[in-house]
Amino acid sequence: MSEALMTEINIIIPVAVEIIVLLFIVLLDPYLLKKQKRIMLVIIGLVILLIVHELLSFYYTEIDTSAFKRTIITILGYSIRPAIIVLFCYIVDDGHKYIIEWIMVAVNIAINMTALFSHICFWIEDKYYMRGPLGYTCHIVSAILVIRFLGISVIRYEQSRKIENSMPICSTLLIFVAVYIDSFGGELRFFQVPILLPVIVNDCVILYIWLHLQYVRIHENGIMTQQRIKTMISQIQPHFIYNSLNVIGSYLDEPQKAENALENFTGFLRGSIDLLNSEECIAAAQEFKTVEHFLYLEKERFGDKLNVVMDIKDTDFYLPSFTVQTLVENAISHGIRRNKAGRGTLILKSYKEKKMHVIEVQDDGVGFPKKIDWNDGPEVWNSIRDNTDDHSHIGLANLSERLDFMCNAGIRIKSTPGQGTIVKVIIP
Repeated sequence: MSEALMTEINIIIPVAVEIIVLLFIVLLDPYLLKKQKRIMLVIIGLVILLIVHELLSFYYTEIDTSAFKRTIITILGYSIRPAIIVLFCYIVDDGHKYIIEWIMVAVNIAINMTALFSHICFWIEDKYYMRGPLGYTCHIVSAILVIRFLGISVIRYEQSRKIENSMPICSTLLIFVAVYIDSFGGELRFFQVPILLPVIVNDCVILYIWLHLQYVRIHENGIMTQQRIKTMISQIQPHFIYNSLNVIGSYLDEPQKAENALENFTGFLRGSIDLLNSEECIAAAQEFKTVEHFLYLEKERFGDKLNVVMDIKDTDFYLPSFTVQTLVENAISHGIRRNKAGRGTLILKSYKEKKMHVIEVQDDGVGFPKKIDWNDGPEVWNSIRDNTDDHSHIGLANLSERLDFMCNAGIRIKSTPGQGTIVKVIIP
């Protein structure tokens, strides 16, 4: 065996090991959908054929210079590459049949098969590859399919703007870079095996990781849905309904006040149910309307013990349902109502600041048990909560996670014991 062949084998071995390890991982993976697993296995099978093709191609070029055998091997390589790209498209978006793309793959195979009996595509002469008039068919078809793959990847990213959905785009760009190096790189190539081969293998790994991140995202969405239901139940709890009905009942001798209270009560219930049915972020105006109903009922319940100031200047954004509701209820129940006088002021604002949407809820209640500054995060809130008997702010850490997950937003808190708390939600 020649030294050159051994060099090529040593180069291909790590690539082969990587794809074989991925094969076993995919076979043992219980989380991939059956369709996804089938597609990944077919891709891996074709990549293994591509690795065999590279070894045989080198062998029949340098060792056994059989023109017919090398022609067969070359046809195999030119046929596999476009098919792999179409299967990559299936991984990112399996909602299409890709009929046109498969027709292009079939046409490419048919044109390359003509090398068995004509020179219209290519032929082997004295161990040299000779290109015919249609010799760039595989390159053209592959380029079109890679552009199609890039388009699908960009659309997928635009649909959610999640950072992990940029991974298929990166895998596409790697293919473009590899093709450029293989075709025009010259000094960038250190060995005869095309750069495209290890890039395709690594793209398989990237897309497999991406599939798992999609599974994690779906699982997190399920958790968020359950959390949203729990949040809704906690907001419309029996004691709030009981207290609201008491308020309405106390106005039976004052029909207009009773009507206003009833309208706000039904408005709150209707709004809360609408928010429950929203899986994605909802319009801020819708959230503020539901909170306005809630604050009306709380104001009627506590009278002059609760002063409410609303300064809503910005509603042109979206946020997770019950975000403001959670903050407002925390401020009243666990802030204002727990100070010595049992009274206080709640200020609710929304405004734009440096291209960011800001919701601010301020109260002059008891504050956190320990001082919190703007730069302190959920780990500080939890530490303070866990070291005291006060578990009233447990919802803030959960809310922070929802905001980060659903709209890349965050919470900032400033609180002084005995003086009150300011909570800011900052949404890009």
